Amino acid sequence: MISLIAVLARDVREFEEWCRNSGISRRDREVIFISRWDKLRGLDNVKVIRCPRWGQHPDAGRIDELARILEDRRAPRG
Repeated sequence: MISLIAVLARDVREFEEWCRNSGISRRDREVIFISRWDKLRGLDNVKVIRCPRWGQHPDAGRIDELARILEDRRAPRG
């Protein structure tokens, strides 16, 4: 079960655009803009969304590394 949606976006404007397009309020407590890599620490059961321009974020490499670890934890084990 997903408890949180972590949105990787270049900046807050792209995050807000994603929220509008998804019909989700940017103030929704189940959605978080990952503006820094440390916002991923301690999260579990997270669905990671990557916006089209998120790779232009200044800390994209570190954020992606940690996001992939979270995604691997969620992957079904066979």
